[in-house]
Amino acid sequence: MNGTKYSRNAEQRRESHASPVREPKSFGKRREPATITITSAGKARHFTVRPVFLTLTVSLAAMFLIGYLGATAYLVSRDNLIGAARTHNAKLIREYEDRIAALRTNLDRVTSRQLLDQQTIETRIAELMRRQEVLQDRSSRIGALIGKAEKSGLTADIRKKAEIRNREGKDRAAALRSTDPVTTGSPAPGKPSTLALAGGISLRGSHDMIAGPATTQVAANAPNDALFSSLIAGIDDIDLGQRAVLDDIRMAALKRTAKIANVLDRLKVALPEGGHDAPEQIGGPFIPAPESPFETNIRALGSSLDSLERMTSQLGAVPLVNPAPGHPVTSTFGVRVDPFLGRAAMHSGVDFGVMTGTPVKATADGTVIDAGRNGGYGNMVEVDHGNGLSTRYAHLSRINVVSGQKVERGTVIGLSGSTGRSTGPHLHYEVRRKGDAVNPARFLKAGRELSGIL
Repeated sequence: MNGTKYSRNAEQRRESHASPVREPKSFGKRREPATITITSAGKARHFTVRPVFLTLTVSLAAMFLIGYLGATAYLVSRDNLIGAARTHNAKLIREYEDRIAALRTNLDRVTSRQLLDQQTIETRIAELMRRQEVLQDRSSRIGALIGKAEKSGLTADIRKKAEIRNREGKDRAAALRSTDPVTTGSPAPGKPSTLALAGGISLRGSHDMIAGPATTQVAANAPNDALFSSLIAGIDDIDLGQRAVLDDIRMAALKRTAKIANVLDRLKVALPEGGHDAPEQIGGPFIPAPESPFETNIRALGSSLDSLERMTSQLGAVPLVNPAPGHPVTSTFGVRVDPFLGRAAMHSGVDFGVMTGTPVKATADGTVIDAGRNGGYGNMVEVDHGNGLSTRYAHLSRINVVSGQKVERGTVIGLSGSTGRSTGPHLHYEVRRKGDAVNPARFLKAGRELSGIL
């Protein structure tokens, strides 16, 4: 402040000049208040400041300074604490974020694995259903072939093998059920279990057994590798069983065809291949189509059954059965003593000892070419069987057919008797090849060999 002076100091100087003798200061003497003069623009203002007030002011200033310094120190320390806390919190956040990221990664990995497992299961189920459809398609085809084989008379040849295979399959299924906990459950009523299906195929009334397992039951069970493995093993067993049955039927057909061919070869009977439609006018390079083992078996079996069916049907035109079954032969084919002249004579047939009125049956399919009186034969019927073969039935008491009539094996063509050159009731039976008499015994023996086929 301009012009400010402390009057106390001036008075003390004046007192020191006026009185050279100074009074000694005494302890505890009351101090005089200080005067503060403020001069501004030629005007002076005086302010009296008491020592107590001055002391209080200084104390307050000191307290304010101490408080300010303390507050500043607190703020600084608080900022440090807050910074440290923020750093710690940031570290914790980073750690939690790392943990969350790791958990998310694990979750994604588990989810991906579950999706992959689900896709794998769906793929396996789709494969099982596809294979089941294949087995069902095969079932219908095999069923048709089994019916054809039964029609050809092959049932007896392969039934025993089928029964053996069924027993082996059941034993194998029981063993698997006892060792595999997955397959110990009982199948639903009315439905065969997967492992039971692997046992084989019954030839009649069980075509459902070759259709394969019901894969829709997979969804009801807990899908796992053991279950899928058992189902796949069951399907594989069914596939092998189907092919084994096809092989059995084909081998039976081949054996029967070979047997017929061998017999007819001994009889010197040549069977034609049978009629065929005119071939279509087709062509092009040969490119073999890929075939599965099953398709190969099916094609081979079909060809074998067709060949057997064709030969069996044509076998019906060969006189192989007895015209008077159950009756004895009284005179054989060849040279014998003539009953009327008592000298050697050629007997062109076989005589059967039958009573008058015994039914006489045709021994093969054919057409009647003669039915009536014929010299020493008496009442005679002759049937043409084709391929140069014909049969004659003589000494009949009654004729039941007429010329030109079609007859089948087993048709009663007349009744036995003793007409013509005969010494008593009997049946004279002849087999002729291109008009020449041949020994009927050879044909009757061949018929006995083929008794299960005819």
